[in-house]
Amino acid sequence: MANLSEDRYRELLDQATVDCYNNEEEQLMSILYTLEEQLDFPLNAQILGEQVELLGLDDRASNLRRGIVARVRKGGVEYRVGLSELAFVGLDPASAEWLEMYRRWTEL
Repeated sequence: MANLSEDRYRELLDQATVDCYNNEEEQLMSILYTLEEQLDFPLNAQILGEQVELLGLDDRASNLRRGIVARVRKGGVEYRVGLSELAFVGLDPASAEWLEMYRRWTEL
């Protein structure tokens, strides 16, 4: 993953949540929609050592308790998993930054 400086993290977070109040649910959904716009799907990822393809994000299943839910495919079957559970393979630098911003936001 990208090693974001604090300034770069804040810049990406501000960009993703520009129209949000301090409501965490609203921030989560704003980050989700920003990731959908910024990530170049499909992305290669792994979960529990298994190779999967990240197809997109599921706004209906995502919430503060579960975080952002990802739609992944393995062997022609689509699954839903937590975005934070995925390890990414061969990301472009911009996608790596956006995903690192989300992971850091979830740690707050």
